[in-house]
Order: sequence, then C-alpha cells, then structure tokens
Amino acid sequence: MDTYYVSITQQLIHQEPLETGDYEVKLSQDELGQMQDLMSLINKEDEYAFQRTPVPYKSADHDDANEQFTDRIQELYQLIYDTGTEQTKEIIRQQKVLNKLDHTDYKDTGYEDSPLNK
Repeated sequence: MDTYYVSITQQLIHQEPLETGDYEVKLSQDELGQMQDLMSLINKEDEYAFQRTPVPYKSADHDDANEQFTDRIQELYQLIYDTGTEQTKEIIRQQKVLNKLDHTDYKDTGYEDSPLNK
C-alpha cells in the first residue's frame, strides 16, 4: 500500500499533496488502477453531461447523463472513504457527501417488523 493524494476538482492522483483539499488515501496497485479508471469515466461523463446542458426543456433532475455523473462521483467518494486515512474519512463525514453514512437503511419504513432485521 502506497500513500496518494486525490484531487477531485483537478481529477488528479499524486504522491505529494498539491492542494489543501486533497484527500489522503492508501492504495494498492489494483485500487490505484480502479481509481484512475473511475476518474477517467467521470471525465467522459462530465463532458457528455455538459454537452446536454443547453438542451431546451430538459430538466437536469430527470437527465440520465446527470444522474450517471452523480452516481460516479458518489462511487469515487466511496472509494476515497474506503481507502482513506482516518483524517480523510472524518473530512468526508463532515462534508456529508455520502448520504449512507448518515442514513442507515434499518430505520426506513418496513424494516421494523421484519424477522430478518436483528
């Protein structure tokens, strides 16, 4: 495992911190490749979503391109959280970018009477 710093805004993974907003992570070579692939995919989806921006009468909250981009960003934050240092995890918790950290599914309606909810 090697230490890397991830900049979401610049779409970079580097071995020295460049910005105060970089996330410190510990990555294996496989995880590094996974993160690089995900960032590349996000970049492509961002370009596609941007091209769809001027489409008249198209609401962004019902646009598949926008939803895919948002899903990939969530995946990236999850990967950063999973591989991050304790400080990185705390920063992500404070930013509240991963809703599932605050909202566990066992409080949702329907789980209270489930025999499997133990």
